[in-house]
Amino acid sequence: MDVLNPLGGGLVAVLSDPATLLWCALGVTIGTLVGALPGIGTVTAMAVLLPLTFGMSPVSALVLLVAIYMGGMFGGRISSILLNIPGDASSVVSTFDGYPLARQGRVGYALTLSAVGSFVGGLMGFAGLALLAAVLAQVAVLFGPAEYLVLVLLVLVLTSSISTASRPKAIMAVGLGVLLSAVGLDRMTGDERFTWGVIDLWDGVDLVVVAIGLFGLSEVFMRLTAGAPVSDVQKVPLRSLFPPASSVLRYTPSMGRGGLVGFGVGIFPGAGASMATFIAYALEKAIGKDRASFGKGNPRGLAAPEAADNASVGGALIPTLSLGIPGSASGALILGGMIMVGLQPGPELFTRSGPVVWAVIAAVLVANVMLLVLNTALVPFFATALRVITPFLTAFIASLCVVGVYSLRGNAVDVVLMVGFGILGYLARRAGFPLTNLLLGLILGAMLEDNLRRALLVSRGDLAVFWSSPMAATLLGVTAVALVALVAQPVWRRYRAAPATEEAHR
Repeated sequence: MDVLNPLGGGLVAVLSDPATLLWCALGVTIGTLVGALPGIGTVTAMAVLLPLTFGMSPVSALVLLVAIYMGGMFGGRISSILLNIPGDASSVVSTFDGYPLARQGRVGYALTLSAVGSFVGGLMGFAGLALLAAVLAQVAVLFGPAEYLVLVLLVLVLTSSISTASRPKAIMAVGLGVLLSAVGLDRMTGDERFTWGVIDLWDGVDLVVVAIGLFGLSEVFMRLTAGAPVSDVQKVPLRSLFPPASSVLRYTPSMGRGGLVGFGVGIFPGAGASMATFIAYALEKAIGKDRASFGKGNPRGLAAPEAADNASVGGALIPTLSLGIPGSASGALILGGMIMVGLQPGPELFTRSGPVVWAVIAAVLVANVMLLVLNTALVPFFATALRVITPFLTAFIASLCVVGVYSLRGNAVDVVLMVGFGILGYLARRAGFPLTNLLLGLILGAMLEDNLRRALLVSRGDLAVFWSSPMAATLLGVTAVALVALVAQPVWRRYRAAPATEEAHR
């Protein structure tokens, strides 16, 4: 009842105020549209609209920002599924199986499945935020640099283990991604690393630039060299735009697992939705009996990451509200909005400004419902748009890649980098290297280095810091087991195959 009473008050505050509902509807619409445009990003939209919150009531201002945040999570999947161009970093995983589904003529199914998965994940994030905010915020504080380092190592090892590509290629792709994360100024000493004197590389290689190059532009090169007609998207029957509910709800377990992963990862500041979606995808692939179908249009490979993406919103808001530590870049803007309207994030926020905070939490639920209605209603529009642009798809994808990347910073160097990564992605796809592993290495490489150096700095070089705490020791043990399995599994397979080969030669 301690939760239900204030939450009920928050729902009343949102639903009874037409202005707040209008701002919420406007926020989810803007977020969806902006999220679907590669390179723009939810953070950019929130930053641009942040000045509009001046003069607004605290509830309306924060509801607008939260609605844009959630709308961007929903919208990022649209271009990923339709064009194989991720709208933002967290929607990269949606390209793996969402785009193949669209290529198979199942556009409506892919969009509906992703919308429902996003809705389920959003509900789980809302429930976790409402019920567990105070408790889980204390757990998140227990994660120091040593625990983060071991967690990142575990994710990298698991990614290499479950890849359908050859084990050496999977490991090499991860290693290249980690190496790319070192480009730029050293974050502690300020020394240049792999910049070759280019000032624009001081901030490192932008993740969105890499993602659009690897997945979007490489698709253009694949189309140009395949000799296939550009109009290769099958005609979508009208009835397929609204698939039976049973064909979507059968993947509810995958959505549930993805939602749990997304919420859990989202709690930890800096982890972000990108990491959550990769972990959710890796989990589904690891427990699935049909691993070979992942990356070729497996619905589970779309449902789980979408749920993780949106569940991470609720998780990221926990440290933002309870500790004053933003769980993501969008969370940082929400934090700024709270300060602008006179709120002080931290442990006493719920006691000092309880009604406003619970209204913001309730807005997560309201925005989630609005987004489900909006995104399912627009499925025919998205499918028709794809059909209309199909004859010009290769040129459209290429131009969208260039415009999206250039709009990030208005920098031509980013466009050159994107072309370079597009060529790299094309060559990697032809050679059988997993692009997923490369991108994950880039995402986690900076976290790996930063937490390693922080842990050694805090412990004054004592390596025992990595197993001195129970949580770090547990994670390190799991990582060691996964690493042994990574090395031993190919050897065991060759050992088992040897007798069969000898028998065949007799």
